[in-house]
Amino acid sequence: MVLKKIIFLIFLCFAFFSNTSNSNQIFDYETEVFLDRLLLNIKTVNKFNKDIKIHIIKDTNPNAFVVANNKLIISSGLLEESPDYVALLAVLAHEVGHLEYYHLEKRKDTLEKFAKINLLSNLALISGSILSDEPQVLGGTIASQANINNFYFSFSREQEREADIYSIKTIEKLNLPSNSIKELLRILEKNAVNKGFDEEYQKFSTHPIFKERYEIVEYNSKEKLSTFDENIQHEFDFIKAKFMAYNNNLNTEMLNNDQKIYYQSINNSRSGDLEQSLKKINFLINKFPENIFFLETKGDILRSHGYLNESSRFYQIVLNNFPDNYYIKYKIFLDTNLKKFKNKDKNNFFKNNTDLLILFPNNKYIISKLKEIAINLNKINWINFFNIINQKDYKKIKQFNNKLVKLSKKTNDKELKKIINKYIKL
Repeated sequence: MVLKKIIFLIFLCFAFFSNTSNSNQIFDYETEVFLDRLLLNIKTVNKFNKDIKIHIIKDTNPNAFVVANNKLIISSGLLEESPDYVALLAVLAHEVGHLEYYHLEKRKDTLEKFAKINLLSNLALISGSILSDEPQVLGGTIASQANINNFYFSFSREQEREADIYSIKTIEKLNLPSNSIKELLRILEKNAVNKGFDEEYQKFSTHPIFKERYEIVEYNSKEKLSTFDENIQHEFDFIKAKFMAYNNNLNTEMLNNDQKIYYQSINNSRSGDLEQSLKKINFLINKFPENIFFLETKGDILRSHGYLNESSRFYQIVLNNFPDNYYIKYKIFLDTNLKKFKNKDKNNFFKNNTDLLILFPNNKYIISKLKEIAINLNKINWINFFNIINQKDYKKIKQFNNKLVKLSKKTNDKELKKIINKYIKL
């Protein structure tokens, strides 16, 4: 019976993390900037100086994890299910705790030691996936030696407790209330139980049982004057509504009237009702003129209905306010019709958009369009560059890099040299 429960847990974890690691990444500048601000608060109060890069994936399961190179992955489900920005911040702080205490490195060391002496029958396969940048949470394994398996899980559970306490201490340092953290835990517990992870199954998990996690929050929380920021919450509520609409989350009772209008505007667009969609987004633009990202959403709505010239005008306004919003720059780049451009304009367009190759190095649409312009303008070195990367063979990576190095020595174009260097490091 015990073995059966372990196998069931392994199956669910494997299915979940396999889906997670293969999920589509979501690129949303507004949300990334928002998350980076929360992350900065966490790092500042804990004097954590390492760079952390956040990636958002499309996954309805509320989840977050860290992988190698200080990458923090969060699911769209976490943004949708977090009751407020404090609960979301607490989850981010938990993951920063894993990085602060070098849990990922310790997990790798432990796995490597186990794999070398072959203590578990199939641990080598698991350590292989962990060491190749897969999620740091070990789903489980069938134990060939129960005592060693229990030791490993105990070690992992202690790491989770340590990260939980780090998170709560961070909330305390920021003088934020902890009630929403318990609310998020209740949501996660309900989801876990619905998937078959009752308290008995949780005993075989690397994470503390939910009961223990409530106790950690209660024991470590201290009541102080709260500095809960309503403006941050207002911003988060609209981000949440946007994600809920794009992911067709029907749990809209958590949204207030303005967020519901935002949700409905996106939903109307997705269902083909452009008139109602524009009517609602225009209402929000007029009511909240300071929220430039409503203009980006309006651009997305128009673009999805084929109004590319109109959408580009709204995108350009957003880009003027946020020059680092390369996702908008990418959309404008794709939608620009070059047929009426003179060579001088094409050349300027080319120069202004080659940096997209650094941010999206394997994007075939960017490569194809820039190559087309390079051919039209007879940019020989650039044409050679595009020919090389289009023929990249991962089995012959050394030859590929050698070709790029030779081209880099040949050209005087500084931008091309910079981009070649990027591709050599990929």
